[in-house]
Amino acid sequence: MKDKLKKIREKEILFWKFSEEEKPGANSLRMVLEKISMGKILLDSLDILNINFTNKKRVLELGGGQGWASCILKKKYPNLHITTTDISSFALESVTDWEKLFDVKVDHKYSCLSEKTKENDNSTDFIFTFASAHHFITHKETIKELSRILKKGGSAVYIFEPVTQKFWYPLAFWRVNKKRPEIREDLLIPSDLKKMATQEKLDFKIIYTPYFHSRLGFIETLYYLIMSLFPFLQFIFPSTAMVFFEKNESSSNL
Repeated sequence: MKDKLKKIREKEILFWKFSEEEKPGANSLRMVLEKISMGKILLDSLDILNINFTNKKRVLELGGGQGWASCILKKKYPNLHITTTDISSFALESVTDWEKLFDVKVDHKYSCLSEKTKENDNSTDFIFTFASAHHFITHKETIKELSRILKKGGSAVYIFEPVTQKFWYPLAFWRVNKKRPEIREDLLIPSDLKKMATQEKLDFKIIYTPYFHSRLGFIETLYYLIMSLFPFLQFIFPSTAMVFFEKNESSSNL
């Protein structure tokens, strides 16, 4: 299992080095426009959560890729101290391009695994990912890390993540990897995450967000449009969601 995990991670690290559209310096117009369109989903999602950033100081992005989401957040809330991380240092080389585009500067960046950050215990007010938590694989260890570094009253959210019930997982897993074979894709299973969060004494909530704009192709757009029109379907079929964790004030130091 360790060898398999190592190979998966090495492939993801090198993807950011060699991808024609996402390697350092590529500045693909298509990818820039795609990520900017994702920016609206990022901000809409944060509005749904109603996060009060006036009471937040230190923010960490896990699996930030090129750091575009951190730059958007820094643009909207310049007083935040934002650290962006990713498994690949090659991805983080492109942070400067997004900083120039949005005329901002993230406060810190470094490469790490999702379960092995460089943050101190009880040091972080808010942690977020955008469409990247499903790549983490080591979910139990990652949630333990969230609990370790969050301040009491702090929160973490996985934004715009593919989720599914266990029944659909094998079929959904096959579909997403057929769709994007160059890098391992996955889906999150809410019931499993809830169990892991409970073990780490984190409050857990899932909010389904079947955004249908910015989807690729007519069929996918129609699928998520139907999901948004008939919300009960979101609990049955694969969808997208925000997964929210909170370290409540009564949590003991881990």
